[in-house]
Amino acid sequence: MKNKIERYIKNIRDTILAASQNHDIWWVYKHKDTRSKFLDIMNHYPAFFQTSLHAHFAAMVIQLYRLFETRQDTISFPQLIRLLDGNGKLSDNAKRELDSLLEKAKPIWIKVGIIRSEIFAHANNEATIEESFKKADIRYGQFKELIDLSKTISNVITQDFDRSTHTFDFSAGSDTVELLTDLMKAL
Repeated sequence: MKNKIERYIKNIRDTILAASQNHDIWWVYKHKDTRSKFLDIMNHYPAFFQTSLHAHFAAMVIQLYRLFETRQDTISFPQLIRLLDGNGKLSDNAKRELDSLLEKAKPIWIKVGIIRSEIFAHANNEATIEESFKKADIRYGQFKELIDLSKTISNVITQDFDRSTHTFDFSAGSDTVELLTDLMKAL
């Protein structure tokens, strides 16, 4: 059982890290401060940057959805919590804290789910992409909020399970800015 729990924890940490890194890259492309600084270079390679922007956004959405997936045949927070709780490996304090964090995450996850389901996983034949985004009613900052909540949820679980935490200190944002800066110098 311990190996299964550790496998779930590693998988979830890897998913959080991937979501976070994809968010970092997407945000460098999208944020008004960095976008305006690098717009000329992005317009110089439009097919690459349009595809990259889309790919990083789609990957982030899919990964964030995956973390909170409720299906029982998946590795997700709900399934890890159920596995821990069913084996007496989750304290009452951790359960209360996780319930509170999951309650905060759920409304954002539902919005992410609309985008994932209606735009990326399936082609909605009754709504345009714009209509699906409007239906989701998600703000850019909520993606980062869900990533941060996921990091906290992960650390509450592992702190309670084996007294460990993970720093999630890898960022792709600075590498993306460096790459774009180097590209600008090369032109």
